[in-house]
Amino acid sequence: MLIARRRNDGAIQVLGHGAAPSRGCIAQGVIQDLGAARMALKRALSAAEKEAGTRPGAVFCGINGKSVDTYIREGTVKLEKGLAERIHMEEALDLASRGILSPGKRVVSSITSQEWYVDDLRVSDPIGIRGSILKTRVHFALLPNVIEDNLVSCVESQGKDLEDVVYTPLAAGLGCLTPEDLDLGVAVLDMGRTTTGMAIYRDRRIVATHSFEWGGFHLTRDVAAGLQVSFEEANELVLEYGISEEMIHEHLGGEEEKETPPRSPEESGRSAHIKLNSAVRGAPSIVERGELDMIVYGRMEELMTKVRQHLHSRGLMKNLVRGLVLTGGAAAIRNQTLLTSALFQSNARVGLPDGIEVLPQPVNAPAWVSAVGVVRHGLEYRAAARAGRIEPRRGLIGTVVKGIGGFFGKYFF
Repeated sequence: MLIARRRNDGAIQVLGHGAAPSRGCIAQGVIQDLGAARMALKRALSAAEKEAGTRPGAVFCGINGKSVDTYIREGTVKLEKGLAERIHMEEALDLASRGILSPGKRVVSSITSQEWYVDDLRVSDPIGIRGSILKTRVHFALLPNVIEDNLVSCVESQGKDLEDVVYTPLAAGLGCLTPEDLDLGVAVLDMGRTTTGMAIYRDRRIVATHSFEWGGFHLTRDVAAGLQVSFEEANELVLEYGISEEMIHEHLGGEEEKETPPRSPEESGRSAHIKLNSAVRGAPSIVERGELDMIVYGRMEELMTKVRQHLHSRGLMKNLVRGLVLTGGAAAIRNQTLLTSALFQSNARVGLPDGIEVLPQPVNAPAWVSAVGVVRHGLEYRAAARAGRIEPRRGLIGTVVKGIGGFFGKYFF
């Protein structure tokens, strides 16, 4: 949870933050245990409010999930009076969304995923612009109703309204990408516990998005199974030792590395032993480092290969001029960028929160990038509502008073 505001000089300031372990109450974006999810939200919310010294009445949330379908569609309307108005924007969005509706699923789009053109010239705000044709190009995510319905229930249990949602992979892009990234071309991978979201940008537009049904917990499960330890210790081992640099060079190092004589196990450190603290009775309590390395490297190479295959099969690799940016908790795994760079033969870096002037030190980490993106989305949403570009959502996405201002419009999560 983040509580933030935009100052009079335009700078964004985070006033408070809070975090609480989900302990499996959410998997692949779907709430598994509503009571546990409410408790986790309450703890994170209380910590953020205590630090910020304020209790806002509404929240913005990132949303993702299993079996998410995403679309980029266009809608075009004629401007009879030669002037673009909000009614024309609403009509263009409605036309763009037609044909993708599905029973049991809900269309989600955000203000930050919309492009607007008047007579084929791109504009940031079409209201008041003169021309003949208004066109929008917009990203939609089609999510199962159950995901959003239970999220609303969870938020409302804390006495808050859910004001708006944003597709989490897009929030990750908002949270860490630079204007140069968006212009030249880049892919952002938001690597969570059970889901990894991807968004690809080029020429300041969204090219494609996708949600993979895997995350960092897949490594944790493999280590827990292979070494017969608890999930907690397996996760600690993954973060402490990371991906073996030696194995990356052996398998993906290229011609230069192959010409170099391989180092001995003693030189590489892979012969070192690891003492396990939670091995089940009868299982070895000491294992070779190489055993852990094989498990972590094998699984991570497999997962990242799936990403590469997805990009290749859809002809998207050409867009990665600036390479890949890794965010989310799993991006903190040691040598993750080295593996990604070698596998994709492209630049790779860990994404950190960007665009926030005042940021608490604990928030300056890849795990907070999507939350920072939600902050930036919320600011854009509020600005569009005040300018009359959008009608604030009602019903399932909370009850919002038209004409947001004053204290309510100053703070949000």
